[in-house]
Amino acid sequence: MFDAISAELLKFRRHRATWGLVWIWPLGVLFILTVAIIVQVAKGEVGRPETLASWIDDGADFWQIPLEPIGRYLSCAFVAVVFAGEYGWNTWKLIVPHRARNSLIAAKYVVAIGLLICGFTLGALLFNLLNWLKDLATGTPIPAGITGAALLKAHGLAALAALGPLLISVAYTSLAAILTRSTIAALVIGLVITTVERLFRFFAPMLESFAPGLIGGLYKVLPGYHLANLGEWLTEGHVLVVPFPSGAFSMAPGTSLAIVAAWTIGLILLTFRLFRRQDIN
Repeated sequence: MFDAISAELLKFRRHRATWGLVWIWPLGVLFILTVAIIVQVAKGEVGRPETLASWIDDGADFWQIPLEPIGRYLSCAFVAVVFAGEYGWNTWKLIVPHRARNSLIAAKYVVAIGLLICGFTLGALLFNLLNWLKDLATGTPIPAGITGAALLKAHGLAALAALGPLLISVAYTSLAAILTRSTIAALVIGLVITTVERLFRFFAPMLESFAPGLIGGLYKVLPGYHLANLGEWLTEGHVLVVPFPSGAFSMAPGTSLAIVAAWTIGLILLTFRLFRRQDIN
């Protein structure tokens, strides 16, 4: 298993897809905020003072990126390369006879998820560091009382809220990659499912009047609402209440967690099963 993980890391730590789809976040933050600091210093601009809570929350806002379409789409693209690339490179036939298939797929999950988390985490660290440097460089007052514990709590909760959407995007795309054996097809399927998931969550209340039983039932079992509900509970401290024509809809965080976990684990287990039975020629 460790040999398989080492091989995957060796393959992807310097891969172009990793630079363009994973390290893009810390590199983008470094470039954008460095330019912003230079421009503000050159203009002599001083930012508006913030409260302690808003300064910390603004730093944790970086973790909204994995929740937004652009973050999830680029994550899907990276997973498509990791899982379907072997088919395009025609290398499975060289690898499969020498290692257990479960360990090969498990290694891909470990490396893909691990690199994505590292990319977002490094981006969040740079985002906070450069914002702090920008305040120092421009003479913007930095609130007193900032502690490592407060920063860790804010970023930890925001990162946990982003973890569910990230993992389920990985699950969608990895299954599509094994089914289609194509990087492009896996990417398209991952993007479509992610988009439909988000759109259904927003438009279901408007569609309920056309098919009350169907729309309400799908809203309860599909992961879209439950991902948002967990994020709301983690970052805001309360469940997400959605107004439907038939009445307000909400669920307990534990129920949402169980449903998201069932979808994610189920899709991943199906990916393992299909790969074990797949004919690799």
